[in-house]
Amino acid sequence: EKMATNGDRSDRDRMHEAAKEDSADEYASAEESELEGHLSHLNLKTTGESSSSDPLSLGGERRDSEPVDDPDAAERKKEVEETKSEPKKELTEEEKQELLEKGNVLKTQGNSRFKSSEYEPAIQCYSEALELYPSDCIRERSVAYGNRAACWSKLNEHDKVISDCTESLNLDQNYIKVLVRRAQSYEATEKLESALEDYKKVLELEPGHRDSLAAAARLPAQIEEQREKLKSEMMGKLKELGNLFLKPFGMSTDNFKFQQDPNTGSYSVNFQK
Repeated sequence: EKMATNGDRSDRDRMHEAAKEDSADEYASAEESELEGHLSHLNLKTTGESSSSDPLSLGGERRDSEPVDDPDAAERKKEVEETKSEPKKELTEEEKQELLEKGNVLKTQGNSRFKSSEYEPAIQCYSEALELYPSDCIRERSVAYGNRAACWSKLNEHDKVISDCTESLNLDQNYIKVLVRRAQSYEATEKLESALEDYKKVLELEPGHRDSLAAAARLPAQIEEQREKLKSEMMGKLKELGNLFLKPFGMSTDNFKFQQDPNTGSYSVNFQK
């Protein structure tokens, strides 16, 4: 009977220990579940490594500003640099001839439009021809610029006339028709000295050019008149400025007399009360 009682106690102890172990396992399992839930909330693996799609690290720092590894980026950059450094492909003689012929067709169309007073369509034709002409087609490019300048002249776009004429003359500096056209636009925009220079250049190439002869006789007096007008305007502005500073002292520029030396053209100033 006593042995049976001891056996009962031993069974109860084992059951009690087993219950404690089960309780400990449940507690550990609960803790692990809680930890996994917490890590899942942070979208992290239970190993402590951050998820590849999550911008947060274990320390909670943002990773948005960190560069994303792109294995192809370096290769793309290399390709771009190689493309930039590649020399432009040289055109064959057949390709140049083809472009020249296409450009000439457009230039002819532009000439027809110009004769029909269709100046804007003509400008388009000459512009497209210039895009086609190879860079070594000097004469063709010079003519196209000159013809387009003629269209701008008909539209009274004198700044554009001057620009296109200058491009044309950069290719052929002795292009008389274009020199005259630029001179006329210089004159129309009151750039008289530049106009006279172009007319003189024409007379060097063609001494009997009538329009240039007339302009060379007419422009010097106009240039001198223009200079005097500009000088008078400048002196008037200086006088206004002087009066502004002298007024607090009870004086004006009338107290100062300017006299020009006829020999040197310089001025002297005399004070008068």
